[in-house]
Amino acid sequence: MEIWIAEGDGKRGPFETYLVRGRIEEGELSGDELAWHKDQDGWVKLREMDVFRSAFEISDADVSVALPPPLPVEPYPFLRFFARWFDISLYLLFFFSLLRLAGQGFVPMAPGLFLYLYFLPCVLLEAAMLHKLATSPGKYLLGIRVNRTDDKRLSIQAALVRSLRAFIVGLGLMVSPILTGICHVYCLWYLLRRKEAPWDTMTTTRVVAQNPQVSAVLRFSLLFLTVISLLFVVLRPAFDTRFEEIREDVRKRLGEVR
Repeated sequence: MEIWIAEGDGKRGPFETYLVRGRIEEGELSGDELAWHKDQDGWVKLREMDVFRSAFEISDADVSVALPPPLPVEPYPFLRFFARWFDISLYLLFFFSLLRLAGQGFVPMAPGLFLYLYFLPCVLLEAAMLHKLATSPGKYLLGIRVNRTDDKRLSIQAALVRSLRAFIVGLGLMVSPILTGICHVYCLWYLLRRKEAPWDTMTTTRVVAQNPQVSAVLRFSLLFLTVISLLFVVLRPAFDTRFEEIREDVRKRLGEVR
């Protein structure tokens, strides 16, 4: 079979089938060139000709096998740890500041439904920010973004599920410092082993982070210390009151012993 091929500004040929196949195997022909032989009505792409279709299928398969897999995403566990606690501290600062402005005192956390009212708005706010911005204040400062595996934004449902699971699995519902610490250790082990957090595995989300510059780390550290300091100022009256209550209780107990 004699094959004519459109190359450059004209047509070249005729070529025997084995010569064309050899050029395909050498990579000289991509398959997008127009070709013709006497038994067909018009010009078609070389890869669409029955006699060469199998050659291009093999070539494409070889290329796909030869391509390396995507590079693994660096987990940066400590960046994510500090970013989350920045968000939590910032939320608590606004929450307790609003309580004070409203003339309400600090309500000690107690087991039960009321405990979760402290953090439910935090979960909802984080979900909304991940849906709209793919980041949160702490993550933004450290260059962290949360997307779907296809790099598109999370839906509001996916963002809410992710935030809830991070709050439950990563923070242990914040019901106890000991439980929260255990959850942190487990998540650190999981993240280093699997290169993703448990809630990202559950929701098939992808966290993109990069090693921040020194200036970004310094800026983040300064802002974090500022938030913590302001939070301490807001809560200090409550701490002083609680400390006095503890002292008074100790005095009463000592008086009963005597």
